[in-house]
Amino acid sequence: MTSASAGALAAGVWRLQRRLRVSAHRAMAAKPSACRSVLFVVAAVAGLGRWLLKCPVNANPPDVVVEIGGTGWELKLRSDLSTHGYAHIPGLFKREEVVKLRALAEDFCYGETRKALPLSYGGYSVPNFLGVPEFAGAAWLPKDPRLHSVLGAAFNGTEYRFASHNDVGCDFVGVWHKDVLRGNVAKFQECDVWSPDSIGEQHEIYKVMFYLQDHVHDEQAMKVIPGSHVLRHTPWETGYVALHPRMGDAVIFDQRLSHAGNTFYDVFGKGRLFIQVGFGRANRFTDEFERGTQERQNTLQERMLKTVQPRGWPTMLADAKFTLLGAALSVLPPSLLNLFSDADVKAHAEKRCSKPAAASATSANSEL
Repeated sequence: MTSASAGALAAGVWRLQRRLRVSAHRAMAAKPSACRSVLFVVAAVAGLGRWLLKCPVNANPPDVVVEIGGTGWELKLRSDLSTHGYAHIPGLFKREEVVKLRALAEDFCYGETRKALPLSYGGYSVPNFLGVPEFAGAAWLPKDPRLHSVLGAAFNGTEYRFASHNDVGCDFVGVWHKDVLRGNVAKFQECDVWSPDSIGEQHEIYKVMFYLQDHVHDEQAMKVIPGSHVLRHTPWETGYVALHPRMGDAVIFDQRLSHAGNTFYDVFGKGRLFIQVGFGRANRFTDEFERGTQERQNTLQERMLKTVQPRGWPTMLADAKFTLLGAALSVLPPSLLNLFSDADVKAHAEKRCSKPAAASATSANSEL
């Protein structure tokens, strides 16, 4: 090879390398733009899906405010629970009483040490707060006579009892769902909660929720779909109603009601805290729910005691995680999320405990 040809070869190699470098540089320069384009398209599609599949606002929200002591308030309460699945009771407790409850929850969830259970879907929970020493100051709540005046009216004089359900939520991220036993504890609910049992008893369990801050001017409290408690599915076409309770108000609802909390985790907010307790008619439905609830709460409380975090980087990372998770859940269509949150509801149709028609007829003939 002559020096001239060697020089030409070297020059050719250099030009090839230069072109490769330029091509690579252009590709890398184009990559962020391409990524941004893909992200924009994904976000646009998700936003469009969210808009198309969103739950509309109920155009004619029912009047479910029940003023205790007013004429016929007990009858109105039962009618609201039966027809709509929920009722709003203003001023059941004094504001100063609720301020003390909030102080207990705020210190436990967001004090120098975060003691509440961080949830996989965002926010914090205190399962079975009645079994936590730091909440001794709240032990009066499920026994309060004002609460039981409401419950006595709701159950219309029939026997009822505490169903062991009690928890505190701190910026709890809640998608649309019905309160049934899920996952590992679904096995305890042996009877379908939308059908009578073999002796004609019906499921009747109410949750009573107290928000520990005012929600008069926002939609960060509970949202419900009126009348959905009598259906296995969520009737999106009915539209939702946002409740606006003040501190001291009570919201009582049939736990089969389709309801949601807030999907956005606001790390800079004042804290969206609530406390709730559950009561049921004294029958097998409440017995089954209570066994599953105790199992679930004991498991979660045991996990909670192992996840105590002092304020610092770990809690900052948890806040960042919940913020991103809440933002993602806010983008996804509610009906899509509900497919997962209410997956166990479908299984209830196979758990009917009422006597088959043929068996009932045979039994009736044998008695003749």
